[in-house]
Amino acid sequence: MRIEPPYRPEFEYPLSALAPAAQAESLREPLSLTHRLANHDGVRKILILAVLATIWEIVGRWQDNELLLPTFTATVGAMWADLINGELPARMAISLSVLLQGYALGVILAFFLTTFAISTRLGRDILSTLTSMFNPLPAIALLPLALMWFGLGTSSLLFVLVHSVMWPLA
Repeated sequence: MRIEPPYRPEFEYPLSALAPAAQAESLREPLSLTHRLANHDGVRKILILAVLATIWEIVGRWQDNELLLPTFTATVGAMWADLINGELPARMAISLSVLLQGYALGVILAFFLTTFAISTRLGRDILSTLTSMFNPLPAIALLPLALMWFGLGTSSLLFVLVHSVMWPLA
């Protein structure tokens, strides 16, 4: 017994039936500027940011405590002043320098651990054991220990950065 596929009739639409719709499409008037702006993703996101900044300003003024919650305008003013006098770029350069040092040190250590693991069976066992122990541990969980061991400074940050880079790479 042979099974036939189900029969489905195909339809053909004449082009003359589609022509009025195409003509109506070309005759439609263009969208207004407000409608086009409302459909633009960037404009909507900027509007959301403006609303959030307004809420921040209102809550900051209502709170009336610059130490607890500074207003949006005070925050932007302080950022602009620090940007102009060069303090903000200098501190950003220090932060990026520490970040790049931690990343480079983590990559180098991961390279050596991986090379050791590729070379010997003992290295493979050591790397798999250490990776299974330390990779699931979030780097931020090590920050209190790093602060106790290395103190407040660059070395504790480097320890946390190396941990967050080395185990996923290795």
